[in-house]
Amino acid sequence: MFAVIAVIALWMCVAVLLVVGWRRFAVERGWRIAALVAATAVAAVHQLVYRTVPDEAHVGFRYARNIADGYGAVFNPGEYVEGYTDFAWLVLLGLGRALTGGEVETIAVVLGVACVLLTVLVVYALTGRILRGTDPAFAVAAAAVTAGVGSLAAYGPSGLSTPLFVLLVLALVYALVNGNPVLAGVVAALAVMTRLDGLVVAVVAGAWLVAVAASRRVSWSAPAVYLLGAAVLLVPWLAWRMTYYGELVPTAVVAGLSAGSDSVLGRLDEGWTYVVDFALTYQAFLIVAAVAIGVLSYRRGPGARYVWLLLWLAIAEALFVIVAGGPTLPAWGQLAPVPVLLAVAAASGFAFAAAGVRDGVDDAEAEDVRAGRSGAGASGASVSGRSDSGPERATAPAAGRGVALVAVALTGLSLGLSLTRMAPVMHELRDVTDELTDIGAWLGEHLPAGTAVSAMPAGALSAAAGSELFIVDPSGTTDDHLARNPQDHAYVVGSRMPAVVVDLAGGYLPERTCEIRTEYAGPYEVVPFRAAAEGERWVELYLSRPLAAQLTETLSAHPHFTAHPC
Repeated sequence: MFAVIAVIALWMCVAVLLVVGWRRFAVERGWRIAALVAATAVAAVHQLVYRTVPDEAHVGFRYARNIADGYGAVFNPGEYVEGYTDFAWLVLLGLGRALTGGEVETIAVVLGVACVLLTVLVVYALTGRILRGTDPAFAVAAAAVTAGVGSLAAYGPSGLSTPLFVLLVLALVYALVNGNPVLAGVVAALAVMTRLDGLVVAVVAGAWLVAVAASRRVSWSAPAVYLLGAAVLLVPWLAWRMTYYGELVPTAVVAGLSAGSDSVLGRLDEGWTYVVDFALTYQAFLIVAAVAIGVLSYRRGPGARYVWLLLWLAIAEALFVIVAGGPTLPAWGQLAPVPVLLAVAAASGFAFAAAGVRDGVDDAEAEDVRAGRSGAGASGASVSGRSDSGPERATAPAAGRGVALVAVALTGLSLGLSLTRMAPVMHELRDVTDELTDIGAWLGEHLPAGTAVSAMPAGALSAAAGSELFIVDPSGTTDDHLARNPQDHAYVVGSRMPAVVVDLAGGYLPERTCEIRTEYAGPYEVVPFRAAAEGERWVELYLSRPLAAQLTETLSAHPHFTAHPC
């Protein structure tokens, strides 16, 4: 509750600074710094409202811990299965653990929160770069709106790669705006290595560069060096993956497709529903972006092509989700980059409209293009071919406070939806994950090293249990056979032969049931354990019959878990 009150109070401070200081932002740096500090504070406290690390993040934590501990990029030591799609994030976490000796979860949360705070600042810098400093008030507004984006705040402390991915997408656009296609290619490669939809982002950015080159605004060398910059990282990474795992498509992707709808139309329907729900939640962002596009169509600025790049990236993200099918996690983390991209695009579009500048290539730019000095061929030049060290356009008159009021309303609405709709669902997810963590720690503490445990879900439980337990993941995320043959329980029982089966997707049970799933009824017997806590909380384990008595005695040694055989 304190975090909620604090974020509302800070938002009010941002609102006052935006409205009162709007005309001062262009001439007084102190006002801009004050507004940015307040916006960053909103982003920090906004993340404290959530404080949720979902089960999916713990799968990556186990990989990162094994990387740092010398087992390699594996879920179970000795099993080479690519049960992730965020290699760069896992390496970063593993490196953090190796250097500091800290817990992977703590490192992931700290890095995620830091990425969100940097995102707010990069939004300000990127918007200002697109506008060439004509009116920094719009850049401040974009940063303030970003601080209120619920999808970004929800996944800042999640331990997932989402905040790093959003930051990389913005960095990619910034590199293009800054006229550095080589760096843009490197950042695009990192985005591909951070999240699966990074490939879509990289392709859209490359296609945009080709289109700009075709219009003679940059040299044709720009797309070539962009591709070269991406290849520097992607080629050795792909070669390593094929050598290490022997598969082109990650097992996690195969499992995700198998777990979704059986038909293409069903998957498209799931993805469409996800995007529509997102659009209804963020409809204010979409309306503002649509107005900015309409205005931009009539009164374009020299940076209009960058605005279109931002919009195409946002559209590409939505199309990717529709094709891939809707993710299961709440708060629309898969589309977290979209509101941020729209905030920068809308702020830039309104700024161009307010300044009333003309789009097109001026004489100096045309001469640069003819001379081959634009884009990558001109040191220090922007993609448009101009050097920012040269004379700037005359600063346009500051826009009225109407834009400031729109930014305040947009931020307030976003925060309201975040606090009332997204946070409660994420908190429910946090409670379940905490329970699975408790159960995993219990099993890891008392089961002998090398014990095979089938866990569904496998993330939080396996991360808490530690690498000494061999975890079987029935979802197939970390198992090649189960990824292609979901629900093959005969394989789990007959080939993997776990001593303990845990089937607790919802965390603790409210009562003892003594029920066992049919596919496990023969080789296993169900043994309920009561957890020491207020009210009724139960864990029902399926124990291998030959080991049931021994395992029951071993697990009952924990003071907080008591066996109550059926």
